[in-house]
Formats: sequence, structure tokens, C-alpha cells
Amino acid sequence: MFGNIIEIDGLNIHYEKIGNGSEVVLLLPGGLGTTRTDFTEQLDNFDPKVFTLIAWDPPGYGFSRPPERKWCPDIYQKDADLAAKLMQKLDITLYSLMGWSDGAKTALLMAIKYQSVIDKTIVWGACAYCKPENKRALMATKNIKVWNPTVRQCFERVYGNELQPMWEKLVDHYQINVDDICRNEAKNIRSPTFILHGDCDPLVDLEHPMYLMSQIPDARLHRFKEGSHNIHQEFAKQFNQLVTDFLLE
Repeated sequence: MFGNIIEIDGLNIHYEKIGNGSEVVLLLPGGLGTTRTDFTEQLDNFDPKVFTLIAWDPPGYGFSRPPERKWCPDIYQKDADLAAKLMQKLDITLYSLMGWSDGAKTALLMAIKYQSVIDKTIVWGACAYCKPENKRALMATKNIKVWNPTVRQCFERVYGNELQPMWEKLVDHYQINVDDICRNEAKNIRSPTFILHGDCDPLVDLEHPMYLMSQIPDARLHRFKEGSHNIHQEFAKQFNQLVTDFLLE
């Protein structure tokens, strides 16, 4: 285990705190993601004298187990509320958000509901709603044997033989429960928002960042022409610099 365990609403939540800078950022991982499967490139490379990075394993993921994740239609709102409670319990009253994929959904919902404590919002692999073609694209990944072997091995180190059934539950959740995340509420985000997108993302097409751009009053977009879903890992140095510049403006 890399960090600490804190009890919130009867759940043991694992988090890492890196750095002691004045710019505090909460990092929210993607599906099945943990602090280190998703954010090693950020946790190890942001300036610890400038930034304080807080990364968590959402409930039911990584070291925030047991219990196993309880899938329900409002799971991302529950994550958003729990993440806000984590920061409150850590006595952090103003912070920015970095959310990837499922974590981007959580970030958007936090930026909507907790405006008084959110400084800036950064999302990638992000969507405010899910289309049938997005669900089909995720369904194509249901058998983990089709995953990139390096990615699969990274998650197998965390979950072992549990990885396949856990991923199946996530994919099934999408098919049944994920339609509208914050389609009509995204316009209520008031924090300056940086949307990053990989143009070769097989799961989230360009419509989604463009929709968020049309809705969020203070938003900007950066596109990685050759980027896939995990641009923060593929283009870590460039991604980190872009995000750093945005946070320090």
C-alpha cells in the first residue's frame, strides 16, 4: 500500500498525499483505477514544492476494499459526495480537480455540486452522457484478454483473478445504468475548466468534449491528435506541463 487509510461513512478509503505545495489537486481515477495504476506519471513528476496532490482509490477499488463496489445508477454522484467528504476530513477547503474517464464523471459532478471549494477542474476521457456507440465500444473490452497486455498486467497486479469479474460488472453497469451523467447540469459549472481529449480515443469520441465546451461557461480544450484514452500516460510530459500551466495561471 502506498498511502493511508481513512474512514468515511463506514468505508475504509485509501489515498495518497504527495507534496506540500499551496496548489492542492484531487486526482480521480478511471474504471477500476487506483492511485498508481492511473496516476504514477503525475504523482512522481509534479513539483512537490508547488503542488499537494491527493489521489484516492474509489470505494471498492484497489486498497479501498473490502467491501466490493456496489454498482447503482447514482454511483458517480456517490463517489463525488464521498470524495468531497475526504477532502473535508483532510481539512482542505479549496482545491482543484483532475478526473480521468469515470473519474472525469466524478469531477464534473463535484464541480457542479461543490462550487465553493473547487478552484479549477481538469477532465479527459470525459462525457456528460453516454451514447449507444460508447456502450458498444466499452462492451468490446469486456473480455480482458483483448486489453493491451501491459495495461492488463498492471491491473492484474492489483486484482489478480478478480479482475475479469470486476470488469464485467463495470461493463454491465454501463449497459444498464449509464445514460445521463450531467447533460443538463454541466452548464452550472463555474470553475475554470480544462478539457483534454485524445482524437483516437476508442471509447469517447470528439462529440463529448465539444459538448462540454458548449455548456461550461469558462472552458478550454486541448486535443492530442494521436492520443488515445490515456493521454496522461501516453504523452505524460506534455500533459503534465499543460495541466501545470493551467493550474498556475
